Order: sequence, then structure tokens, then C-alpha cells
Amino acid sequence: MKGKIRIDNMTESRTLAGWRQRWRCKDCGKWFTEKKVQHTGKDTFDYQPQEWAKTNWTHYNQAQINEKRMLIELVEELLDLVTVKLEQKTGRPPQKVRDMLFCMLLKTYTGLSSRRLISDLKIAKDLGHISKVPCYSTVMLYFNDKRLQRLLQELVHVSAIPLKNQEEHFSVDSSGFSTSKFGRWYDHKWDKETQRRIYQKAHIMIGALTNVVTSIQITDQYGADCPQFVSLVKKTALNFQVKEVTGDKAYCSRANYKISEDIGAKAYIPFKSNMTGRAEGLLVWRKMYDFSKKHPQAFGEKYHKRSNVETTFHMIKQKFGSGLMTKNHLANVNEILCKVLCHNLCCLISAYYELNVETSFCTQVPEKVKTELVY
Repeated sequence: MKGKIRIDNMTESRTLAGWRQRWRCKDCGKWFTEKKVQHTGKDTFDYQPQEWAKTNWTHYNQAQINEKRMLIELVEELLDLVTVKLEQKTGRPPQKVRDMLFCMLLKTYTGLSSRRLISDLKIAKDLGHISKVPCYSTVMLYFNDKRLQRLLQELVHVSAIPLKNQEEHFSVDSSGFSTSKFGRWYDHKWDKETQRRIYQKAHIMIGALTNVVTSIQITDQYGADCPQFVSLVKKTALNFQVKEVTGDKAYCSRANYKISEDIGAKAYIPFKSNMTGRAEGLLVWRKMYDFSKKHPQAFGEKYHKRSNVETTFHMIKQKFGSGLMTKNHLANVNEILCKVLCHNLCCLISAYYELNVETSFCTQVPEKVKTELVY
């Protein structure tokens, strides 16, 4: 039989065997045999936050003022990498894929409905950006084209390549984009049915300096985070020199530490409370476990670069919306890819003014990548 009485920051524990009394500190968890012993806080670790980098408002203002004009130019340059092979022999001639991709990205960037977008598309046609103004319903139909999913995903990866010399530290996380559909759940705790929005989950890896998305995977709302880590890291390592990778506890596994070591990167993923430092054939697991315990401040400084991936999701949702206008799953995926692609182009514009990055897709994208972008 045990009883616990809280006294300030101490908890008293009494046992019947010998009437032994002990006091446990609420802060550090240690037990004391005398009540007069007070915890000084020396055994606990307090992370010291780092200073925030100051914003250069002159560069920021220039990037925002010229963003839309430069984004259209970057979209044209990026779409020049797409090679189209038409196989349709009968029926109505299809729309040009390049024009439809331009329309989809412009719709995502402006946030307009397909009907209100037509005025902007007429201006784009007069300026020579597209060859024909499609019907408003045609634009939405191409969001449902399954052939565009892989193409948009590759364009997201290619759009980050001009920043490969700027990025060395990468972070991974996931977030949901809500749809217009609702799902019903039975809540056993309150004994009632509830309704919640169904959402699509975007798993991304970003560069911690420019917030550019280097790789992306999209699943439904039940897609687990940890299994996506390997594919995200491998895709990023194709175009970037990855030196450090950070992620939250959801990504902590021996397989993820191993893939990071295989590509020559150090993973800073905090360990869960029930995990031990047993290597089990993986020495890097033991090393990072000991490093996190013996040098928590240094480990925390590396790990907290992960905050940039939270900033990235905020940037995407704040500018392009956290909700999805399309209805079915395939269109939802293409819409999320368009949001992320527009975000990457905005990051390139910011890097142009803030980091003096002047490289283009034509000088940075290898020829083998160009040939793979076939519709």
C-alpha cells in the first residue's frame, strides 16, 4: 500500500515496510531520504535557444514585389524541360500539356476559381505564355489526369536543383491538407459519432537554409511517417550533398539511422523514452544515443534546425491555402504537388535576392533528367 502527498516540488512516498519515507523530485525524478533536501536544478538540462537571424527587409521587399513576374518566367523555363510524346490517333485533339501545366500552376498560385482564372489566362495568351485559352472545366479535368502525377513530382525535385550548392542540412516532416469530404468516427470515450474532414498527407524533405522542398511523397491520412524517411533521403541524395538530417521522434528507427550513414550524413533524431543505446549491429545508433545524453545542448542545436520544416508547411499553407479545392484523391495529389512546386519557385526567387543565386534550370539540370520528364 502506497500513498503520495505532494509538497511543493517534492512528492512524499510512504511504504508500510519499516515506515520508510522517501521524497521524489517532480523536476528531475530523483528520490531523497530526507525532506530537507531541496532540488537545486543542477541535475536537469535546460536547452539554451539560439538567436534568430535578422531579416533583410530590403531583399525581402524586392522578392515580394517581383515574385509573380519572375515566377511566370521560371515556370516557362521549367516547362521547357518537359518532352511531350503524343500517342492519340483518333478523337478530339488533346490540349498541349505544357499549356495545361502552366494553367494549373497559375491557378494554384493565384488561388482563383477556374472561371475567374480565365481573365488571367487571356492576358497570358496575349503575352505569348500559352498558345490557347482552355475552357475553365478543362483546367479542372487535367487535375484528374493520372499521367501528370509523376511529372509534377519530378518537376518538384528538379525545381530545387539550382539550390544544391546552398543546402547541406535537411529536415523531414509531414502535414495534412484538408479536403471537402468528411469521414465519420465512433468515439468510444464519449459514446457518440463524430465527423472530421478527410485529409491528404504530404511527406517532405526540405533544405534548412532556403526552405526549398527537395523530395516529396503523398499518402492518405493514415500514411505513417517513419517508412517514408528512406525514400525521401534517397531522392534528395541524388541531387544534393546531404551532410545532416533531422526529424522528430516519429522517424527514430535503426533503419533510418542506417540509411543516413550510408549516404554519408549524420542523423539527429531524438530518441524515445523507452529506447536504449543497444547497438544491435548498428554502431551509429550507439554513438548518437550517447551523444544525445552526454551533450544535450549540442544535440539540441542540431536537432532544432528541424523547426524550418514547420516553417515550410506554414509558408505553403499561408500563401496557397491549407484546404484543397479538388474532390477526388488523384486531383488532391496533383493540387498538393502544384502548391509545393509554386513554393519552390518562390524560394528560388527569394534566394536570387538574398543569397545571390543566379543559376538556372538549363545550366543545373543534367541531360539524363531532361529525358526522363516525358509525358
